[in-house]
Amino acid sequence: MSFERTTRIRIVAIIAAVGSLLGSPATASAAPVRTCVVDPGNATRTVTSLMEHCTAEEILGLFADAPLGVRPLGKKKLSLLPVFQLRGRTLPHDAAKAFTRTQSVLGDALTFTERGGRPWVYKNYVWGTDAGAEVVPAVSRVDGRPVYAADFSADFLGEPVSLHEYRQLTPGVWIARDIGGGSGPTSTPTGGVIALS
Repeated sequence: MSFERTTRIRIVAIIAAVGSLLGSPATASAAPVRTCVVDPGNATRTVTSLMEHCTAEEILGLFADAPLGVRPLGKKKLSLLPVFQLRGRTLPHDAAKAFTRTQSVLGDALTFTERGGRPWVYKNYVWGTDAGAEVVPAVSRVDGRPVYAADFSADFLGEPVSLHEYRQLTPGVWIARDIGGGSGPTSTPTGGVIALS
């Protein structure tokens, strides 16, 4: 199967998953009830809290408040957080969690390295690594503050489907927005939030 056909199939599968979740009703237990904890000394506790105990609003707030910090280096575990926005509208917690679980089976890490002397990141999928993207200092499309950005358009036939914006949340954890659909500032982003540890 050609790379282009495989990529198109993946895009269609992701769009279908989002569509089915948007049609799913939210349950009464649509948000976690425990305390959201960011522990600078314990990356595992922080990521577990982001995955299980933080609300979408808390997670988006943590990204907004996080400093730029240092650029991630090496292979980092990828945790898709239970937050997903569609044109700025945050999906109900259970729908976002189901969607991110579905996406999580595709890959579990990002590898930050260099390519041609430039900072580079690859997505580690179950079928191998992607084309990757240069990691550059930039400003966030969402809030205009500093981020490290990676544009994965090469994975999607040049379409801006996945643009990562990274900030360091704690010494061992980075939080990132995965925003698609353009390159300019936006107040109505589409995409999710990830943690790297």
